[in-house]
Amino acid sequence: MKKTLVAVAAMAAVTGAMADVTIGGNFDEMWLSTKLNSSVKTTDIVGSGYGNGALGDTFLTISGSEDLGNGMKASFKLEPRLDPNAAAYTMANRESWVGVSGAFGAAQIGTTYSPMFNLVAAGTDVGGVSNMVGSNYVLAGTSSIGQGNSSINYTLPSLVSGLTAQVGIFKGGQNANGTTPGAGDGQGFAVNYAIGAFTAGYGTQSNKNTALAIYTPSGAVAGTATTVQAAANGTSMKQTATGLTYDLGMAKLTYLSAKASLTGDSVSTSQFGVSVPVGAVTLNYMNGSQSTSDNGTVTKQKSSQLQAKYSLSKRTTAYFASGSMASSTGTNKLTQSGVGIAHSF
Repeated sequence: MKKTLVAVAAMAAVTGAMADVTIGGNFDEMWLSTKLNSSVKTTDIVGSGYGNGALGDTFLTISGSEDLGNGMKASFKLEPRLDPNAAAYTMANRESWVGVSGAFGAAQIGTTYSPMFNLVAAGTDVGGVSNMVGSNYVLAGTSSIGQGNSSINYTLPSLVSGLTAQVGIFKGGQNANGTTPGAGDGQGFAVNYAIGAFTAGYGTQSNKNTALAIYTPSGAVAGTATTVQAAANGTSMKQTATGLTYDLGMAKLTYLSAKASLTGDSVSTSQFGVSVPVGAVTLNYMNGSQSTSDNGTVTKQKSSQLQAKYSLSKRTTAYFASGSMASSTGTNKLTQSGVGIAHSF
């Protein structure tokens, strides 16, 4: 259960305003079995693989807001990702930003998810951007799709009912010796339109000096990140994504198509999904494909994932998940399956 701390300090004494701080988070642990080419098998608590659990990360959320008057509000969010399975307890950022909102829209500055991820990818993956193989959402391996350090996101005010638009600017800084200034610098935007049970989203972004990489079905626990085209000064990786959803009530259908390109090479992905609620049980299924063009050579792989989730309460879910990723030649196939429990608080 979320705990709210109400600070009625100097600000309240002077302005009568209150600053509300909410503490919450998520804990997701999974026992995972991984098999590569039916010959190499490992069983481990996830943490050496994609993440802490199949349904989401383990993280702590501290957020707050303050009424500034005249319809304006200040807010912040601090959300570190936690890895309780690491030999040394580790922590990394999911989000860390401060912002203001009002009739003009909303602006955030800090570490945020990109507009393309917020409005397109996150809403069209029925698996909730899963932490295991089989979820083919927006070009896994190109991390700039998700987060942008030192970024500014601006959400426009809604001028048309159902229409949401967001733009972002990303600053990547430079490496230690200063040879690649502006690595990760870029910008992007996304729009999402919802009418009744149907939603459609489109997003694009560009990042300087950023490598084009993918996950391939090889390696130990969670596949290997393979560089298709290395980062280089003066180049920009360009990405686009289109997402569609339709809620039938008895089932929700989704489709996501994305492409990333860099100096003639490209990676294209597509994924279909269906989510079916049956009482306390929800069944999710995803099926996707990926095509990579590297110096004129085209390789393909396919992926799929099945999730069965059982709601023990509003905050606790027990689940089974199984996914696979395979090259089109059939020479490499990575499969994972396991059971877990996720609890939000």
